[in-house]
Amino acid sequence: MKLYKGYIFDMDGVIYRGDTPIDGAVESTLKLMEMGCKVQFITNNSAKSAREYRDLLKGIGIRPLEDENIITSGDVTANYLENELKKFPEKKKVLCVAEEPVRQSLRNIRMELLKPEDYRHADYVVVGFYPPFNWKLGSQAADAIVTYGAKLIGANPDPMRPVEDGEIVAGTGAIVAFIECASQTKAMLMGKPYPEMYKLALQRMKLDVSNVLMVGDMLITDIKGALDIGMDSALVLTGIATREDVEKTGIKPTYIIENLSELLKC
Repeated sequence: MKLYKGYIFDMDGVIYRGDTPIDGAVESTLKLMEMGCKVQFITNNSAKSAREYRDLLKGIGIRPLEDENIITSGDVTANYLENELKKFPEKKKVLCVAEEPVRQSLRNIRMELLKPEDYRHADYVVVGFYPPFNWKLGSQAADAIVTYGAKLIGANPDPMRPVEDGEIVAGTGAIVAFIECASQTKAMLMGKPYPEMYKLALQRMKLDVSNVLMVGDMLITDIKGALDIGMDSALVLTGIATREDVEKTGIKPTYIIENLSELLKC
């Protein structure tokens, strides 16, 4: 495997599992950083802020890190809307169906967050992970789109997320699907495997796509997104996907590795 100038790491299943670092992941990541490689850590989770993830990574030994080394799907959404605001400065009102980290990211770029009852004035409907979501809020969001012309943006497409005891809870993608169905409108999606997250990581590293490796444990998000943007990828077998899944899905990474220590075998 060649040495790349930059590495984009998914986190859960790649760097840690739950609250526990995966064997060799911290040491390998630190070694790459010591060698001068640039790193970005990315996640589709919009329920935590970049700072919370930075503190989590620092807590398991990956340092020094800044907030700029972390990209959540909420950050990508805010970055997209910041660029939209430059083109359309009058469009800054958002019906935000998401938890506080996304809401704060939108405030940071000077978007105006509306109360649900003011949905008629929304320029954008932004959806993230939001457990309090209900039929009324979904209907207001759909009406903002259909009747009043708001644009629908989803922080990520993940339909569910695993929790303890092998159970699941509905994710951002499930809320997006409700609003898409009610409004008969397709959302613009920000997280993996869509390109905006990868583009922001490249922008922050100031590197060309040919000089960066995406490292992830999920074929349909991490690896597919890299393939779609023309980026090399490494599937690490410490998380969800297996070698058999590669054959089943037809999504073929550049490398398949057992753990992150193989990144150093250059």
